[in-house]
Amino acid sequence: MSLLPAPAAEPRHSRGGAGGAARGQDEPSWYRQKVKVPRRLWDGGGYSAGAVAYWAQITALAHREDGCRASVARLAEYLGDAKRTAERCLAELSAPGPDGEPELSTVRRTRSDGDGETAERRTRPVTRAEQFALVPVLAAKVMRRPQFVLYCALAWAVATSAPVTAAELAGLLGVTERSARRLVDELEALGWVTVHRRAGAHGRHLYDVHDLPLRLVDEPEPGPDTDGGSGACTDGGSLAIKEDPRLTDERSTGAGGSSAVGEVTVSGSAPVDNSPSRSVTSVPDTFLVAARTAVRPAERPPYDGPGLSLSPRVWAVLEPVHDLLHRIRPFVLRRIGREIGRQLDDGIWAEDIRDQLTRLRVWTPAEDLRDPGRWLLGAALPARSLCGLPGCYWGFQHHTGFPCKACAEAAAARARDAHPPHTAWHECRACRAPSRQPLPADLCRTCRPA
Repeated sequence: MSLLPAPAAEPRHSRGGAGGAARGQDEPSWYRQKVKVPRRLWDGGGYSAGAVAYWAQITALAHREDGCRASVARLAEYLGDAKRTAERCLAELSAPGPDGEPELSTVRRTRSDGDGETAERRTRPVTRAEQFALVPVLAAKVMRRPQFVLYCALAWAVATSAPVTAAELAGLLGVTERSARRLVDELEALGWVTVHRRAGAHGRHLYDVHDLPLRLVDEPEPGPDTDGGSGACTDGGSLAIKEDPRLTDERSTGAGGSSAVGEVTVSGSAPVDNSPSRSVTSVPDTFLVAARTAVRPAERPPYDGPGLSLSPRVWAVLEPVHDLLHRIRPFVLRRIGREIGRQLDDGIWAEDIRDQLTRLRVWTPAEDLRDPGRWLLGAALPARSLCGLPGCYWGFQHHTGFPCKACAEAAAARARDAHPPHTAWHECRACRAPSRQPLPADLCRTCRPA
């Protein structure tokens, strides 16, 4: 079911910001690559936001000559996720979709010597009659998953001149209107979109979608004039008789003598934080605005910030394991809170996660809960299933707790298609060379006549 209005008759495409800039020397080959993300994926298609991002990444890799041969671990590394997250998204794309067709197919090949090759993954092509959003693959790498789905919707709306409202965007992402506006503000702050508020018909917002992020940084004020060779003037017109400490690169600095990593100290103003919101190793450093100082303080000051606190939505999810939280270190508890928040942002219902914790707590013996933090992060919170359906956790339905029929059918299919084990070695009757595969005429390839 579509959640966005019908497009205009004549589509238009726009390129904003740094999209028209020339390619730099430090840019990788994929930096300006674009892919077509069909509307069936992100507009009421029933797929999670993470699955949409992995579909875009696999489609971009499939344009190579040898296709997409990246392993699951490599795909997870490209998108900055854990391997289990990549496995869950790939299983979701491989399962039959709402129309009965899977969005991802896998082709496995074996070399002549019997060793297997990395599987080739192919995405379902976009037909001529389908609508799509033309987005850069860089957006799938650096954005959070809900931000990327929202970016696809805005790119399609701008290209087709379709007016959208906050309510329609909220229905697309499955969140409230306030959360949808917050995501739009985040994209605008990151420089991916420009919002012209109340500039359209009937007071609607107009959007400009950029191919590359824009980062506007105020230019620093000019420092002291040292062209004459003397120090800075600090006493009402006379030359300073002492060396300016701001021009000295000393090895030992007192408290507050150097700025922290990721801050740019501007003369006469407060420090400006220019650190990127997400660390991406594959993006060239020339496009990330950050400054590093050569001098660091001798000792790290003690932490004097606020204590650990969990948000109400995370605390409500952890209700079945409240008695275990006092045994978890604050660092691990922060990781647990971030993992629950990520799952909630990906569209997983809080009731589903709470039911999963309740069921696994009953199934897990008390002697196996020696480390509750490790148990929550490694076993209870990850949503794993063989079928890839959103309502299946560890092979059981989250509403009823009954075994999942789709997982049982998938396990039976793998058992039927499994390669029979090799029970004996085969030997060439000429050179006595061993082989795991049966040999035609009991001769290996070297001894076989041409």
